[in-house]
Amino acid sequence: MNKLKLNQLEMLIAVADSGGFGAAAAELGCTQSRISHAITELETTLKTRLLSRSRSGCVPTDAGYRVLTKARQILRLTHNIVDVVEDNAAVIGQVRIACFRSVGTHLLPHALAALAIEYPGIRIDIDDSCEEREDVSRAVMEGRADIGIAQLPVRSELVTHSFVSDSYVLVVPTSLQLRAPVSWDQLKVLPYIQLNCSGALAILEQCRAAGFTAELSRTLTTDTSIAAMVRHGVGYSILPRLAVYPEPSGVNIVDLPIPAQRQFALIALPDTARTKAVQIVTRFIRNKRITAKSDAVRAGLVSW
Repeated sequence: MNKLKLNQLEMLIAVADSGGFGAAAAELGCTQSRISHAITELETTLKTRLLSRSRSGCVPTDAGYRVLTKARQILRLTHNIVDVVEDNAAVIGQVRIACFRSVGTHLLPHALAALAIEYPGIRIDIDDSCEEREDVSRAVMEGRADIGIAQLPVRSELVTHSFVSDSYVLVVPTSLQLRAPVSWDQLKVLPYIQLNCSGALAILEQCRAAGFTAELSRTLTTDTSIAAMVRHGVGYSILPRLAVYPEPSGVNIVDLPIPAQRQFALIALPDTARTKAVQIVTRFIRNKRITAKSDAVRAGLVSW
C-alpha cells in the first residue's frame, strides 16, 4: 500500500474548501493537473472515492468528509510540530555552569549534546575548576555562573533541584590486599592521605565517629594528585567515587566500612532560575533518560 502524503491531504482540503480544482490550484500556486493527480493517487491509496466531480465543481463524498476531518487534524499537528521547532530555535542565550571536574566530565556531555540539537541557540559555558562545594555556591551568588551543580548542603537563599549522588570510597594501591568485609584495622599498614575540601573533611568526621583512628600523613587539594600518590603506594585515601572514575591503573576502589554519600543538586538564584534558558538547561541535565546514557551511570556509580 502506498503511503499517504501530507501534500495530498493539503490539496484535498483546498479542493473541498474552494469547491473546485481551479480555485484550489490558484490558492496553492500549482497546476490543476498536479492537484488532480494527487487526489487520484490519494483515492487509489485509500481505495475509495473522496470527491464527487461535476461541471459545477467538486463536493466531498461521505468517505471524503470523514477523511477531511482526519486530514485537518493531521495538518494541525504538523503545524504544531513546526511551531515547536521554530520556538526552540528562537531561544537564544548563554548559560554558565559551575561544577566539579568529575561532574562536568561524567554527567554533563550527553545532556548538553541533546540540548544542542534541540536548542541550538543556547550556548553553554562550563567552569569545572571548582574544588570546594562552596566554590560552586559562590560562583552562583556572585553572578559568575547561572547554574551550579553543587554538593549539598547549600545556602538557603538558592533555588535547588535534586540531582544524583555518589558514594565516598576507599582508594588503595593494588599491592594492599584487603579481606572482606573491610575494617579500619586492615588499613593501618599505610599512611592516610586526606583530600583537603569541606565535603571530604565532613566524611572524615563520620568515619572518625565510626572508629577510624588513622592520623593524616599529608593533605592534597586535588583528587587526581591523591590517586597518583596511591598508585605509587605512598598511602591510601577516601575519595568520591566519580573522582576516581575510570579506575586508574595500580589503584583499587573498595567500599567504606560505613555508608557515606555525596548528594548533588542544581542550584541557581531565584530570578535566574525563572529564565527560560536556565529552565531548559536544568530540565535537560536532570533528564534521567539522557543521563542514563553516561558510562558512570551505566556502571552504577551514581543514583537518583
